[in-house]
Amino acid sequence: MWRSIGCLLLLLATTSAAPAASSRFTCDTPRGKRVELGASGKGSDIKWIEDDLETVRPAVVIDGETFSVTWGTSVAAEGKGAKLTTYVFAAAHRTAASIFATRVDESTAEIFRFYFGSKSLYKLTSRLDGTSPDAKDAPFVATYLTTCREQ
Repeated sequence: MWRSIGCLLLLLATTSAAPAASSRFTCDTPRGKRVELGASGKGSDIKWIEDDLETVRPAVVIDGETFSVTWGTSVAAEGKGAKLTTYVFAAAHRTAASIFATRVDESTAEIFRFYFGSKSLYKLTSRLDGTSPDAKDAPFVATYLTTCREQ
């Protein structure tokens, strides 16, 4: 009996003494395309446009079920400063293969998914139909993929 109690105490001590360390990743320039309305502005006139993402350098932090993604221009553009946004998802969905979370506001829905095996970050963005007649506010979908390295 004492032996089984000792084994149980040893098991509890070793599992609680090994805290989960957070993993940090820096990512390469993403590749991606977006759907855009053509010149006619009709739904049947759509095309895939290659996005210029040369100044975007995403970063990922994973700490248990917490998933943080930093996205934006990390290099200041001419006349503008760098614009980085960090999204922190406190209850991301984690599986053995990946961790993912969604972000939704009034006009945009985004899915961020990080794959552990390939160390790649996938971002899918969908902007909802705006009330503005401006063509740049038309609904669109964009998909981006980048490879990351552990820091």
